[in-house]
Amino acid sequence: MTPGTKNVTLGWGASPLEVTVPEHANILRSPGLSSKSEISSLIKAALDKPIGAQPLSILLRQPSRICVLIPDSTRKDLGAELLDYLLPHLAGHEVEVGVATGKHPPEHPKGDQWQHNARSTDLVTVGHTSFGTEVAYPPRVIEADLRICLGEIRPHYFAGYAGGAKTLFPGVAGEAGIWHNHTLKASAGARLGQVDDNPCRRDMEEAAQLAGPSFIINVVRAADGSISEIVAGDPIQAHRAGTQRARPYFEVEVQQHFNSVLISDRTPVTMNLYQACKLLPPAGRILREGGTIILAAECTEGIGPVSTINEAIYRLGSVHSLPKKHRVILVSRHTPSDVAPTFADYAPDIGSALAMVDSSSLAVIPYGGDLVPHINPVEAR
Repeated sequence: MTPGTKNVTLGWGASPLEVTVPEHANILRSPGLSSKSEISSLIKAALDKPIGAQPLSILLRQPSRICVLIPDSTRKDLGAELLDYLLPHLAGHEVEVGVATGKHPPEHPKGDQWQHNARSTDLVTVGHTSFGTEVAYPPRVIEADLRICLGEIRPHYFAGYAGGAKTLFPGVAGEAGIWHNHTLKASAGARLGQVDDNPCRRDMEEAAQLAGPSFIINVVRAADGSISEIVAGDPIQAHRAGTQRARPYFEVEVQQHFNSVLISDRTPVTMNLYQACKLLPPAGRILREGGTIILAAECTEGIGPVSTINEAIYRLGSVHSLPKKHRVILVSRHTPSDVAPTFADYAPDIGSALAMVDSSSLAVIPYGGDLVPHINPVEAR
């Protein structure tokens, strides 16, 4: 190691990436809280004492059709983690498990699970939200007596925090409604860490209510990825309570803005540029006017479609969370010609990217998807 430097492990992608940064760099991490409880005891406690809803055992006293919705591969595999604990509680009922892909690319469901297709011609329109969003769902979702939505409460760049109604809408919604909801992410209030007075989240929750009675089971993870807490119950009330529990896991105070911010995360956040754009808002919160974000994302699954990423993700969803004058440098596994059409500049590696920026004031966020930074005190940019 060169004198005046130190080593840092970045999330990067499928495997971590060891890099060298200046010794004075500020390394920002989530607080790293954890719980020693087993998943079985956590989920039993959550189901026995749900928030804003009756216990699941009471809701299921009559034989019924249950639609269980789980996130797709752009999220951690909650199905594998929770279904074995949940399904015994549903014994005696007709149960279907669906993969909530939203408008993400198709994938291969496990076993007899079905996969949502936002462009399917059999989606049924159930109404519109007060924001004018058309809401359509698959027949098997709206014909169920109860929808049980698995999700994870973690920072989200425009819904404030993920989880809650998101597994249902946009998880199994029609494409037109999803796109309309996502235009709201440019609105004031649709910001990282903000769930109240957030038009995107309010729209999602209104849309979810149009599907019929639903029950959420949401997890909060510790810094090592293990499930630390579980909340269950009403999609809004339980989510708000879960968000309050989640904040100490993810939110940190930072004393200054920085000229440059190096940010990364593990897959699935860095599986492609579409997902990795979610790392720009947390970096933008601590970036000085005119500063540079070095986005370190392996992007094993590509950096396209470029037009969608440039317009719908970067300009519509991220720019308002960045200083007016800023620069983004992408370090990935891709070539200069691949990166050229994107909103970012190219660098072949972290060392080269650091040589392109003012690193006299540098923050490094190795796992940016787990962080909501707050400047205290707020200084002028």
